[in-house]
Amino acid sequence: MTEAHEYQSLYRKWRPQRFADVVHQEYTVRTLQNAILSNQIAHAYLLAGPRGVGKTSIARIFAKAINCTNPQHGEPCNQCDMCKKITRGNALDVIEIDGASNRGIDQIRQLREEVNFVHAEAQYKVYIIDEVHMLTNEAFNALLKTLEEPPKHVVFIFATTEPHKVPLTIISRCQAFELKLLPPERIEKRLQEICEAEKINASPKVLTAISYRARGALRDAIVMLEQLASYKGAARIEEHDLFEIMGLASEETVQEFLQALLTRQGRRALEIIADLAERGKDLELFVDELIEQTRDWIIAALDGHPVPAEARVETLIGLSTQLLGLKRELGRAWEKRILLEVKALELTQAVPGFEQAPPQLSAAAPPREQSAKAPRATKKAHAEPEPSAAGSTPAQDKWAQVLEEVKRERRGTVHALLLDGQPVELSDTLRIEYDLQHTFHKESLEKHRKYLEEVIARVYGPRRVEIAFMQAAESPTRRKSKSAELREKAELLKQAFDGEIVS
Repeated sequence: MTEAHEYQSLYRKWRPQRFADVVHQEYTVRTLQNAILSNQIAHAYLLAGPRGVGKTSIARIFAKAINCTNPQHGEPCNQCDMCKKITRGNALDVIEIDGASNRGIDQIRQLREEVNFVHAEAQYKVYIIDEVHMLTNEAFNALLKTLEEPPKHVVFIFATTEPHKVPLTIISRCQAFELKLLPPERIEKRLQEICEAEKINASPKVLTAISYRARGALRDAIVMLEQLASYKGAARIEEHDLFEIMGLASEETVQEFLQALLTRQGRRALEIIADLAERGKDLELFVDELIEQTRDWIIAALDGHPVPAEARVETLIGLSTQLLGLKRELGRAWEKRILLEVKALELTQAVPGFEQAPPQLSAAAPPREQSAKAPRATKKAHAEPEPSAAGSTPAQDKWAQVLEEVKRERRGTVHALLLDGQPVELSDTLRIEYDLQHTFHKESLEKHRKYLEEVIARVYGPRRVEIAFMQAAESPTRRKSKSAELREKAELLKQAFDGEIVS
C-alpha cells in the first residue's frame, strides 16, 4: 500500500523560505541581512504590522540565517541540517511561543529559566513570540528583566499586530520594524506565480478582485485563492465565484447601492438590501465594501475625475462618515438588516448629518419636517406645564430636544423607536411609555438604554429612565405572532420616514 501524501495548504507551501522571497518588505529585509553580514546581531527584535504581511515568516528566515552552517550573502542556504530543522519546526533551539495562549507570568518565568540553558545545537537560541501584545502586565515585567540582561547566545523576536499595546519599556530594548500592507498589484503578481506553478485555472479578473479584497494581506489572498480552487476543481475560476463563496456583493451591486443613496432612491436601496439578505450575503462585509468604494470615489474626485451622480467631495466625505458610523453600530446590532435599512432610508431622506449633497440632489428630495409626526403631549397628570420662568424649558420642548439630539447624532433606529413613545416626567424619573401593541418598540429601546440615559441626562438633568407600557387594566397576555411583529417593524420604518407599506 502506498503511503498517503500529506496535503499542505497553499499559504504554508508558498511561505517565504529566503529573504529574497519576502514581498514588499524591502527595508526590513535589507536591515536584517546587513546585520547578519556584519555579525551585529541584536538581542531583541520587534516586527509589527497587520496580519498576513510576513512577520512570522521573516522571524523564521532570520532564525535560519543566523544559525545556518553555510549562509550565502545573508541568506540561509536551506540545505544544511540546521536550516531543514528550523523549516520543519523541530529545531531544539528555535522556540515559537503563541503570546495569546501563553500570556501569563508562569510561562514567562519558565522561559526565563530556560534562556540560561546552553543552546543544544545551534549558534543562537531564538525565541519567537507571536502576538506578544497579549502578554499580561506581570508577564511583561518578568520578560523585561531578561531583556535588561540577556544571555549572549539568546535572540528574542517579537511579532505583533498591535504594537501600541506593547509597553514602551519593552519596545525601547528592541530593534523595531513596521511591516507594510502589500499593494494589490504585488499581491496579484504573486497569485499569478502561484497559479502558474500549481496549475490553477483562474481568470485575470478574479485575481485582481482577490488582490483588492485581501486588504494588503498576502496570506489572506492565498487562502481565498485556495478556497476557490477547491470549490471549482479543474474548472476555470471566475470573478462571480469569489462573490458567491466569500459572501461578498459584486462591485456592480456596491456601486448601484451607493448611487441609490446619492440620488435619494430609497426604494431601490431597500430592494438591494433585500436581495443581499435573501442570498445570504454578509451585510457587515457589504458595508466594508461600501466604505472602500466611497474612499475610491473620494480619491477620484480629489484628482478631478468624474464620479457617479456628479457628487462633490464634501458629499462623499459625509457619506463615508455615515458609513463608518454604521459599521460601528452594525457590529453590535441584534437585527443587522433592519439597521441597514433604517440607515439607508435616513440617508436618502436628507436627514441632518447628510446635508452636504449637491444642490441638484437636495432639490430633488428636500429635507423633511423635523420628525415624521409631532411628539405626543405628555400626560396631564404629570406634565401639564406651568407658565415657565425665564430661561426654563417646558417639558414638551425638552422631549423635542431629546428627539433632535438623537437625530443629530445619527442614531436613526433610536429616533424611530422614540417617535411612538410617550414621555411622562416625574420628580426624579423620565418614564417612556408605549401602548401594549408596541412590544417590539419597548424591547428594542431597552437595548439602547445606556445611550438613551446619556442623552436624557444632557437635556433633563440626572434622573432615572423607565421604559414601560402604559398603565392599563390588562397586561399583555402573550407575545405577538411572527407576522404581527414583522408588520410592526414595517410600521416603524413607515412612521420614521414618511413611507408607505407596499403589500
